[in-house]
Parts: sequence; structure tokens; C-alpha cells
Amino acid sequence: MPTTNNRNAKKERILNAALKLFSQQGFHATTTKEIAAESGVAEGLIFYHFGDKRKLLLYLVNNFSFVTQLQEEAGELSKLPAEEALFQYGLAYLGFLRTNMDYLMLIWSPELIRDAEVSSEVSRLIEGFGTAGSSILKQAARPKHPSEHTVQVAMMMMTSSILVYCMLHSRFEQEALPLGDESYIRELVRLLMRGFNEES
Repeated sequence: MPTTNNRNAKKERILNAALKLFSQQGFHATTTKEIAAESGVAEGLIFYHFGDKRKLLLYLVNNFSFVTQLQEEAGELSKLPAEEALFQYGLAYLGFLRTNMDYLMLIWSPELIRDAEVSSEVSRLIEGFGTAGSSILKQAARPKHPSEHTVQVAMMMMTSSILVYCMLHSRFEQEALPLGDESYIRELVRLLMRGFNEES
């Protein structure tokens, strides 16, 4: 009888293979046979764990989240001064994006942009990114109390700027933005804090 660790390892291999193939070939063009071959498992195991290819896709979309990683680091970030916490948040977010480029390519692929259910999940995840960082920003604004709208816009500016930086860097490397990661994120946080403090 297979152990739980062995089953989890096979499930992880299926997820990694599906993510790779979906992002490279597209969801519709990828077969469960290809996923099984890539992951080194029997095709029936895909159906056992996920039911069908569509449910496998939705599982991938729902379970690759920066929010989970951030929740693990929240305790440490809360001990830092707000500007440093935002800087560390930015570095962690950039690291997540770089580690999960296949995931980004998948959720922003033309075929999945048109998928209402996937788009709804992606929207929920993006809201989670902002919510996770907004507590840091609110801490920075004390004793002032900025509106929720201002906090959301500020976090969206930060996360979207880092996303664009990541995409430009992955395509053009140093040619696009000669600043290093830390310099870029420090300057971004400085500008964000300056504008945020003037607003609040």
C-alpha cells in the first residue's frame, strides 16, 4: 500500500507537470496522457486525485498563491519598521513571481483570460495580494487613518509595478531596467511611502 508521502509526491509531480505543459502548450492542447508521461505516473492517478483535467486546472489556479507564503512570513514582517516590511514584502513577491513564471504564463494566457471561472479565481488571488500587504501600509500610516480605497490603490500600484518589473527583466534582463532588484524595490517603496503619507 502506498504511503501518504508517496501519494503526495506523485500528486506534486502531476501538478508540476500539468503547470509546465499547460503554460507551454496551452490548457486545451495538453492531454492527460501527456501530463501522466511528464510526471511519470499512471494516467488514472490524475483522475483519482483531481477528477478531470478542468478540475486539475482549477486546483492549480487556486493553490499557487503568494498569500500563503506571506502568511508564513507575516509574524516576522510585523516586527519590522513599516518601510522595511514593505521592502521585504516586495522582495518576497518578486521572488514568488520569478519562481512561478509558468504559473504567470498560464493564468495570463489568451485562452485562460477568456475563462470566466479562472478569471474570477485570479481576481480573488490578486485581491489577496493587496489585502496581505495592506496591513503593513496601514501600520505605516499610523496615527493617520487612510481610506480603504487609498490603501488598495497603493498596494495595487506596488504589486503591479513589481509584476511589470519582473516581466521586463525576464524578457530583456538588465537592458530594460538597469537597477538591481533591491534598488528598484527600495525606490518603489520610498516613492509609495512618500505619496501615501502625503495623501493620508
